[in-house]
Amino acid sequence: MKIKEFLFLCMLCTLTSFGQNTNATSSKVTIKNTFSFQAIKAYQESAIFKIKDYYNYLELYAAESTSDTLRLQLKTAIHNLFVDEHQKVVDFTTSDNNPIALNKLLDKIQEKNYTFNLSAIENSIVAQDFWTTKYNLEILEANQRCTIEVFTKIVFKPVTKKFGTKTKEIWTLFLGEMESEQ
Repeated sequence: MKIKEFLFLCMLCTLTSFGQNTNATSSKVTIKNTFSFQAIKAYQESAIFKIKDYYNYLELYAAESTSDTLRLQLKTAIHNLFVDEHQKVVDFTTSDNNPIALNKLLDKIQEKNYTFNLSAIENSIVAQDFWTTKYNLEILEANQRCTIEVFTKIVFKPVTKKFGTKTKEIWTLFLGEMESEQ
């Protein structure tokens, strides 16, 4: 009789642990299971504004008339838009548009008076914690105009923020890697 009880307990423990493992993987926090369709659309619109902010900051950063103090503040603001400051972005200063580190791009465009226009902006289907935004980027520098198609990864993840003595998890948008269609 004791053997049957022992086997029953072993089977029960095994099934319970398998059940717990299944629940742990299926309860992973994702964008789709955390937000409604309308909320995701609103965040995607917000991401478009973040991309536009990036190019507006670049335009100010690249202007000859920008002071060193303002340029330093703009650099910080640009870094804050990204998942990390070592992110690869499109090097629109060359014809091949290869990826380049963000800081290297900032060094290359300083005092070059670039202007940017975005058009044909489209968001992709949402993945677990990101989506991709595709757009046409028109670049104007020294009366030379070119247009490239850019794909920007938008990372959407929970970040713990502190408000006084309370901490709260806030979902935050960040720009990720950028690539151009070759």
